[in-house]
Amino acid sequence: MEQNFIPPTDRASEVGYLVVRVSTALGAIPLQNATVNIRSSSPDSSSVLYTLLSDKDGITKKVELPAPPRELSEHPGEAVPFSSWNVDVYKEGYVPVSFQSIPVYSSVVSVQPAVLVPVSERFYAQTSYNESASLDL
Repeated sequence: MEQNFIPPTDRASEVGYLVVRVSTALGAIPLQNATVNIRSSSPDSSSVLYTLLSDKDGITKKVELPAPPRELSEHPGEAVPFSSWNVDVYKEGYVPVSFQSIPVYSSVVSVQPAVLVPVSERFYAQTSYNESASLDL
């Protein structure tokens, strides 16, 4: 149930990694078999690059994603030193959750926690988070 990613963009000449950790009960209980879709954050291309399932520990496999060169982080303000990715997580019986602009740096494993709430505990509406909203680089 996995799809492979598109080739790197001209800005992304290196590779970073992303893992999603899916849980419930405020992060205390891992959720197995949650579906995780990883998409580009670019408005031009938001198609699904990977579709993954969380394992018994609630963790997806580590996926490679294009990222800008590592040396960009050594010169603040010149260029953005990370690529941004969107993630959608859902499992039957739980409120779906979406994350926008998850940063992925070259050679770094980014871990995105995704805490799902059972439908019976909350009004059903998809929850969405912008992971870059508080970044001030």
